[in-house]
Amino acid sequence: MTLTRQIMTGLVLGIITAALLAGPLAAWREPVLTGTGVAGTLFLNALKMVALPLIVTTLIAGLGGLNQAPGRLGAIAVTYYGMSTVLAVSAGLLIANVVAPGLRADLAGTDWLGSASAAAAGSNLPGADDADWKASLLALVPGNLIQAASEGNLLALVMFSLLVGLAVRALPAGLRQTQQQFWEGLQQVLMTLTQWVLRTAPVGVFALVATSASRVGWAALEPLAWFVATVLLALLVHAAGSLGLVLWRLAKVTPLSHARAMSPALWMAFSTASSAATLPLSIRCLNERAGVPREVTGLTVPLGATLNLDGTALYECVAVLFLAQLLGADLSLAQQLVVMFLALATSTGMAGIPAASLVAIALILDRLGLPAEALGLLLITDRPLDMCRTAVNVWSDSVATRVVARYAAASQVTASPAAAAPATTSSTPRR
Repeated sequence: MTLTRQIMTGLVLGIITAALLAGPLAAWREPVLTGTGVAGTLFLNALKMVALPLIVTTLIAGLGGLNQAPGRLGAIAVTYYGMSTVLAVSAGLLIANVVAPGLRADLAGTDWLGSASAAAAGSNLPGADDADWKASLLALVPGNLIQAASEGNLLALVMFSLLVGLAVRALPAGLRQTQQQFWEGLQQVLMTLTQWVLRTAPVGVFALVATSASRVGWAALEPLAWFVATVLLALLVHAAGSLGLVLWRLAKVTPLSHARAMSPALWMAFSTASSAATLPLSIRCLNERAGVPREVTGLTVPLGATLNLDGTALYECVAVLFLAQLLGADLSLAQQLVVMFLALATSTGMAGIPAASLVAIALILDRLGLPAEALGLLLITDRPLDMCRTAVNVWSDSVATRVVARYAAASQVTASPAAAAPATTSSTPRR
């Protein structure tokens, strides 16, 4: 049985257990929930244990190796990735605030909500009632990096990782190669550890779902339905609206024609929920069906699979805001902007890791002072939403490739108009 089927089995068994504890096994409710609570917490602690060092090593290794890409085209691709992800998380935050899925039900009578709401009052994010903007700036450069790591100060760790990555890229060739191999090797070690932890995901999912569903009950179904609708609406707005406009105005390609060209890769991304597994087919669709040069796809598609995860970042923002609303934590605009920045950083740092969103959301919730056990509710809807956000990730990578390809073609024509004119006339791409 594949890991995905094992996780789905654990999810179903968790729901069945919660139903039995509410009925014929009510006498065993507290002892069973105590055991599942411990098991779920152990699983979340294991994820958080490897998450912080994994984010650090991934950012350093990724940034340190960026100079291997062709300068101007690589810079355009990375700039687009940042712009695209900002558009994605902005759409997610806007729609989550307008729809407010976490405020669509009254869970005041549940003991789970009572304990979670008490924890929500201890938010660690800087807000409007803090000293002022100085608190946010001071959090970026802590005096003790180890203490910042122990406190879960992701802002400081991300800033430190970016600076170290830039320093690695500035080293002489021999030293840079040595450092790059070290950080990439350490990243692979941590990814292997994460894979081992995720082997226990079926048990962890069973424990978390059984605990959350039993304590919250059927009252959580309505806000969960609103949460799913909010995520799907935000993904649609970003994929069709923001990225469609980018295709039309920047790449000079109609979104419908590009969607037809990428349809095999998009369907594979949707069915497998893995952008890494879709990578070869994405390159093939862009080369053969969209007519994009191989030198462009060889740069942008692998780089985008690591750095450009629009759907994942959007989902993290909506999920964190949904749980904050559900638990009664009123996040200010400044706190939501910090959540947005953390989603940007963790979506990149968790690239290539199955169930990456689960790890990243657990870290952000911990930074907010909210109980990570609240993730048990999201696990019920995680698989179908994972399929959708993976398709958006692949779609965004393909849009970036078309933008870079158009710029590369325009640069060649501008640099050598006399030589480029005959080639353009004789080799018009067929799309």
